[in-house]
Amino acid sequence: MLKKSKFAAGVILFSSTITMLGTAIEAKAQATDPHGWAGTGSITSRYGNLDFVGGYPTADTGRKLDDLLIVNRAIEAYLTQMPTVSWYRVWKGVAEAGPATPNQMVVWESLMNAQTLLLTGNTETVYAMSALDLKRDGPTVVEAPPMLLGGVSDLRQSELVGIGPTGADKGKGGKFLFLPPGYTGTVPKGYIVARSPTYKAVFGVRGFLVDGKPDKAVALMKSTKIYPLAQAAKPPRTTFVDGSTSPVDTVFDDNYQYFDDLANIIASEPAGIISSSDRFTLASIGIANGTPFSPDANRRALLGEAARLGGAIARENTYASSDPARLVYPDRRWELLFVGGSATWDSQGYLNTDRRAGFAYAAIGMSPAMVDKVVGKGSQYIWTPRDSNGAWLDGAKSYRLHLPPDIPVKNFWSVVVYDAQSRSMLQNGEKFPSISQYTNPVINADRSVDIYFGPAAPKEQHVNWIRTVPGKGWFPIIRFYGPSQAFFDKTWQPDDIVPAQ
Repeated sequence: MLKKSKFAAGVILFSSTITMLGTAIEAKAQATDPHGWAGTGSITSRYGNLDFVGGYPTADTGRKLDDLLIVNRAIEAYLTQMPTVSWYRVWKGVAEAGPATPNQMVVWESLMNAQTLLLTGNTETVYAMSALDLKRDGPTVVEAPPMLLGGVSDLRQSELVGIGPTGADKGKGGKFLFLPPGYTGTVPKGYIVARSPTYKAVFGVRGFLVDGKPDKAVALMKSTKIYPLAQAAKPPRTTFVDGSTSPVDTVFDDNYQYFDDLANIIASEPAGIISSSDRFTLASIGIANGTPFSPDANRRALLGEAARLGGAIARENTYASSDPARLVYPDRRWELLFVGGSATWDSQGYLNTDRRAGFAYAAIGMSPAMVDKVVGKGSQYIWTPRDSNGAWLDGAKSYRLHLPPDIPVKNFWSVVVYDAQSRSMLQNGEKFPSISQYTNPVINADRSVDIYFGPAAPKEQHVNWIRTVPGKGWFPIIRFYGPSQAFFDKTWQPDDIVPAQ
């Protein structure tokens, strides 16, 4: 049986009070009118008293209900449009890094560190990203060298084309041509062509360390060329920005700015990138294609409130989900990032926007390749925000994680720690908040590994220790690159994270 914290007990008490209030309100309504219709008098609700006269709302009640409808719809829009807004901020952060030249590429030359704000990035993989602007540049060419790994996704995080051994180029490299929405011009021969439904797209690739160094992966990435098709005869030089030394912020906001970003997306992209019903929801809060977004002070305040509430609900949805499909093992705390095993979130026969938002609040990259279960290839991820007792992981406390012998990977494994607030790497005063195969951890005699977390290192355990920060919640992700059969059939299972004795 799981132990309940004082916070959890308080939440249960609050929920019980709300339930009893709702029951009392319903009983009163039934006593007044069996149909529950408002007549003359007040409806008591958790939003305050709502007054009616002869069945009509008073002016004050009308204003309250109008505001309530705006907030409710904005919260739903926040949760539903999160993958698109998140990817827009990735696009924007990459486009505005360094000198912000049109065809620049950000390469994390000495690996990604905690200086970069990016949802659950990895410290053991070399990353590179470029923001493609098909409205500004028109059809755009990406010349990819052989054995580059990655792809290009539209603004909805939907993959347009994969690049690499399992991609459209089969690992041989080639010239990719990305066409903007509605393009009707001539398409020249000799290109791997992809039509994008959005004007903005993100080109992202990754590479692995060789002999523990990023040099070869970086050199491969920097042989990439990006330029408008119109300049193919004399391509401009691609600009490279070192993300390891330049601050890059790609994470969306939980305030009014979220809706300002969303309005910019709707104004600059084709209307059809979102469904008709979603377009109505956005239009009802003042965001519509072809209409200036100019909310007054009251509407700005309501949208700011909705973003804060949406962010709060998103945290509950991500960190405290009750979805049984989230658990990797029935008797442990480890959870899946892709709940339901689908990158399109429709494994139940319908689009599960809660599962999609649960992922999108903590991570990016909704690629089918990230959920493919191929033994010895690709990668798999598990994570948890809780210790073995079910309590949140606390930066002021110390813990131990035991990884049993023979960690099931062909390539490498890693454990990276993230800040529960920013969902980016924990800024703990160290360059890399991680332990991996590449950090030369101490291996136990039985080939198992013990990893320690806490504000101070346990005695003689500095090599296998990740510093945490008092006052900050944190969570780890275990990555398995080239997972073996033991991972998939669960004959190998990590222990839960246990509080230090």
